[in-house]
Amino acid sequence: MNSQWEMEIETITKNLDYLKYLPLIDKNIMTDIRNDYEKQSLKKQLSSKEYVNGILEDISGINPFILRTTILTENGNVYGNFVEDSLTQIKQAKKHIAYSRVGYKNEEYVTDVYEGEINMLSYKLLTIAYAMYPVESDQKLATIYIDLDFEEIEKSFSVFSNDEIECCLFNRNGIIYSSEKENNFLLEDVKKIYESSNHQGTLEADGSVWNAYVVKIDDLDWYLVQCMQRKSFLLNSIKNILLFCFGILMVFVFLLFGGMQLISRITKPITEFSNALNQVTLHKKQKPRHIQLKEDVPQEISTMVSGYNDLVSRIEENIILAYKNEISQKKTELQMLQYQINPHFLYNTLNIVSALAKLNGVDEISEISECLSHIFHYNVKGGNIVQLKKELENLQCYVKIQSMRFPGKFDVIYNVEEEMLTCEMLKFILQPLMENAMEHGVIPCKRRGRIEVTGKITSANIAEISICDNGNGMSDETLQMLHQELEKDLQQGVNQSSSGIGLINVHQRIKNYYGEEFGILVESNQGEYTCVTVRFPVLEKEV
Repeated sequence: MNSQWEMEIETITKNLDYLKYLPLIDKNIMTDIRNDYEKQSLKKQLSSKEYVNGILEDISGINPFILRTTILTENGNVYGNFVEDSLTQIKQAKKHIAYSRVGYKNEEYVTDVYEGEINMLSYKLLTIAYAMYPVESDQKLATIYIDLDFEEIEKSFSVFSNDEIECCLFNRNGIIYSSEKENNFLLEDVKKIYESSNHQGTLEADGSVWNAYVVKIDDLDWYLVQCMQRKSFLLNSIKNILLFCFGILMVFVFLLFGGMQLISRITKPITEFSNALNQVTLHKKQKPRHIQLKEDVPQEISTMVSGYNDLVSRIEENIILAYKNEISQKKTELQMLQYQINPHFLYNTLNIVSALAKLNGVDEISEISECLSHIFHYNVKGGNIVQLKKELENLQCYVKIQSMRFPGKFDVIYNVEEEMLTCEMLKFILQPLMENAMEHGVIPCKRRGRIEVTGKITSANIAEISICDNGNGMSDETLQMLHQELEKDLQQGVNQSSSGIGLINVHQRIKNYYGEEFGILVESNQGEYTCVTVRFPVLEKEV
């Protein structure tokens, strides 16, 4: 029972170390706690407070015993899931500190159980506080105060209640919990029992003698006492001994009279099955054989043989399936090689056309051939991940071809942050979006079109690339249908758009590679504009 109680207390206080070392785990929290709040802009103040408070609220929600978590920095900043009355509660908690432990880069405080308020509601609180230090210095950053709901803790303790065994919790100020409402044990007597070699002894209260066992919870400076009246202890001991002896006697009788029957029923069928297995030979190049037995064999042997034969059948099926998968994989590799040869042939042919066009002075054909050759080479060469700079070069080749196809019809402006050019992303993402902007946006429009390509990295380290046009736009109904397609799950499949790969396929590729929270966002107003934004995380390069 002591082990169960210790495990329950450990469960109650779980995640406290996680909260203590939160600045070391999350670099953003380390930065927010370390910065001087007053020297930051209002926008940065709100962002920092929202981020830290959100983390504390999420972690506190994991543990049902945590009511409030508050961080008080050395600069005087306050963070928490209930910030409004945090300073008042911290002052109240400091008045009830019952245990403290101070060491190198380590401060811990545990309060007594006291009455407090959270969000104007009264609670029976137990507060545990830890100091927060960075790894690289001895300067304290902040103190985190964790308010536990002691009434919930008492409810969890009540699960281990026992009519004969009483349980008590003591801190240095006395008893803080007892399974019995009236308990007159003294803390000095409890400490004497704990200091004995086996932590066992007797307690006297109200004229009764109790056998007691004491365990100390070092992290909280608590003493866990479990005790039973000596009279009940002796009666239970005699009762348990008699029950044990009776149980041993019954087991002996059962073994004596049932042994022969069990041996006869088990050994004979096993012997017959063993003889059948001896007839089966399994060599490295010989497939397993099925066992054939006579019809008059026992039911147990028949069941085991049936299971063995089913296993042999499944082994044969798996061997055939493995051969089929290997043949299919070889066919796929051969087909991919054939597909790769054709684009290489087109790429080389376009280079020849470009060279001939230059020799004959037809610059337009030469330029189109070079752009188309670059696009083919981009699609064939390399893997699925490229730098944004390469993706933009391929996009510019596509735009140049379309500009020659529709001269004077549109202008394309690029406004991409230079630091994004080395950002890695999925290949062939921007061209389908540009194709949609041209074919469905600016080309059908009578006025001269404008397409703007912008790119930036947000504070959350997310890359956002937008392709916006001033073309026809989309109606509300069309835009709503498109949003519904984009929200479909990967398992539901996608409908191909008229542009071939299309917005939906690009969206699903990004979600499949980076996660459900990324993809594309579409904004549009009919007759005015359409803006498609690609969002994906900026990942660190693999070393």
